[in-house]
Order: sequence, then structure tokens, then C-alpha cells
Amino acid sequence: MGVALVMSTTTIALANIDSRPGDDFQLHTILLISDLALIAVIITGADGLRGAIRAWRNHRCVLAGLVLGLTVLPAALAHPSDRGVAAVLRGLAALGIGLCVGAARFDARRLVVGTLAAVTLAQVAVACAQRIANGPIILDEMGEASPVEIGGRYASSGLTVHPYVLAAWCAVAGTALLALSRRPSSGGRLTTAAGVAAFAGIGLTMSRAGALAGVIALSALAFSTLRSDRVSRRAVLGAAVTLALGALVNLSGWLSRAGQSGGVDAISSGRGALLRQAWVLLQDNLLTGVGPGRYVLALIERPELVELSRQSPRPVHITPFLLMVEGGLLVVPGLILLALAIAVACRRGGATAVALTLSMLPFLALDHLAWSYPQGLVLTGVWLGVLDLLAREEEQEEEPVTALPAAPA
Repeated sequence: MGVALVMSTTTIALANIDSRPGDDFQLHTILLISDLALIAVIITGADGLRGAIRAWRNHRCVLAGLVLGLTVLPAALAHPSDRGVAAVLRGLAALGIGLCVGAARFDARRLVVGTLAAVTLAQVAVACAQRIANGPIILDEMGEASPVEIGGRYASSGLTVHPYVLAAWCAVAGTALLALSRRPSSGGRLTTAAGVAAFAGIGLTMSRAGALAGVIALSALAFSTLRSDRVSRRAVLGAAVTLALGALVNLSGWLSRAGQSGGVDAISSGRGALLRQAWVLLQDNLLTGVGPGRYVLALIERPELVELSRQSPRPVHITPFLLMVEGGLLVVPGLILLALAIAVACRRGGATAVALTLSMLPFLALDHLAWSYPQGLVLTGVWLGVLDLLAREEEQEEEPVTALPAAPA
């Protein structure tokens, strides 16, 4: 699992296994080096799945995610495609990672959380270096993305496929690390330092969803520290400072985004048109959708829908709606079950679990990366796994104490 997390930091492509023209990832089935680790997670995760089903109360979120994945299978069978196979396998592997995170205890948890902290620190370090260089830093061999300009400024992407994916990783992983740093067997100072540093990466992306996620997650974490120790309060304050500093570095880009004009469609980056496209696709494919991974392929087959937007064909920017369009109405029960599992985890896990959910919510409501991109799927698996971990009772988290031998009489 740790290897899969490390390899997910890159977007190194091994092969393009179809012959479609162009270089748009949404149109191609690309085998990534990280896919090899994800396949290994699936192969080795069968025993863990059986154990998780037996102890389902400790793995509600991940198992609900698995049920959601199963509801997508009829659409995959009705609309077979190489992209559909890739999407389903990556989703299963991401849930396998989440299962490992949620089940980890003691030394295993130190390894899992330490790996997440190290990966997050590496992403932030690359993002800062890109900001200093005002562009990519020649890490092509590791899959560094092409330059992306947002708000008139270069937006750092770290080693993710896009700056918005980096923003999501920093917001969700940063919140998870700050929440886990208060639990036993979670890496101590490294975990806290990585959680604090992660929020600096959000400011380097000019992602409005990222800024919203950072603010509301830190607000919830601040509330959770009211009766906590001074170290936890300082960590949350430090994360707020790094978020502000990251935004200050790219202040002109943020101001440019804030000053956008041209009506609701311009301010929303054309999301209204994307919704209209998605609604028609869903109406025409109510039961089994258009097939997992096939949203953009189905869209370009409908020129009259493509003309509704001034942008190039892309998925609708609401993840649950995207799943409905690709999987049809059969996925609705799975979505409801997942929402209920998350609600239970938030009730059991308290303010820290709520903060973690809030850190992911803007990306689910305003983007599609949690389903469309392999790195987004891995992040989703980590999110669900940490939610299950936070939902455990405190007494289950205590380190085992080795009994001392009785004193001689």
C-alpha cells in the first residue's frame, strides 16, 4: 500500500493502449506506472476484504464505496470500453488503499501515516520549487505536468496531473494528517509538520475550491481544538498561516480570479453549460448511463451538446452527477449508502471527521477529479480510509501495554 501511495505522486505513462487521435487524457486509456502498484493492491487485498466485511462497522465508508463501485458494473457491461475497465480497476485499488488505511494499527499505522506525510511533503516541496522557477522544474521523467496558467499566473501542480489535483491533495491530506496527529501511533511531529505544510500548496494553485476547502476544514479543526492541547491549537494556527502565505505568493493570480466578470457562467468557469450537457446525456441514458470513463467520448458523439459550451469537451464538475451520468440511475442507491456511511463516520469521529469531510466536499461539488483522475481516485480512497479510522472508539486506539512480570513473593 505504501508503494502505491508513493507511486501515485507521479504521472509517468508507460503506454497509450488505444489509437484515438490527440493527447487529451479524457479520450485515451493510458497505462501509468502507478497502475502497476494499484494492480498489486487488488491482488493482495482479497484477504483484507474478507476481514473488513466481518468487521464492517469499522469499515463503513470504504465498504460503502465498494458497493457504489459494484453499482457501476452494469453500465460497464452495457457500454464496454478500455477506459471503463481502467476506471473500475483503479477505483477498486483506491478502495483497497482506503481499507489498508482504515485497518492499520500501531506500527502499521506509523508506516501508513508516515508514507502519506512524506508524499505530501514531497508534493509541496516540488510545488514551491515550481513557484520559485515560475514554471516546471524539469521533472519530465517523473511525469511533471505541462505549465498551466490560472488568473494570469503560473499555477504549481507539484507532481500531479493538474494544479487543482494538487489543491485537493493538499487540502484533504493536510486535514487528514492534522486530524491523525492527535491519535496514537500516527507519526508524531512528522505528521503534524506535513499537515501544516500541506496548506501552503493550496495557495500556489489558484484553486477556488481548494481555498474554500482549506478555510472550512481549518475552521472545523479549530473548533475541535477548543478543549484540546496547546500543540494541536498551534498546528491549526500554523496551517492557517501557511495557507495565507501560499496565497500571498500568488496574490495577483488570486485577485485576477476574484475580479472575473462576464456573468454567472464566466464566474463559474462555464459550469452551467456543463450541467446542461450532463442533464441531456443522463436523460438519454437513464438506466445504465454512458459507461464508466466514457463521459467525454459520449459527449463528442453529440455535436449539438458540445456546442452548448465554449470550452473543449470535459466532464461535468459535480462528481456525484458525473457518476450518475456514467453509471445511470443504478448508482443512486450506492451514492445514498455512501452518504449515510460518511454521516455515521462524522457522528462517531466528531469534529475532526467533519473537518476531513469538509475538506473533500468542495471538490466533490465543484470538480470531477475524485473520479476522473487516477490520483484523485487514490485520494478518495485515502479520505474514506481515514474517515473509518477517525470513527473508531478512542479505547480501540490505545497502544497495547506489555505486562510486567510479577514481583517475587
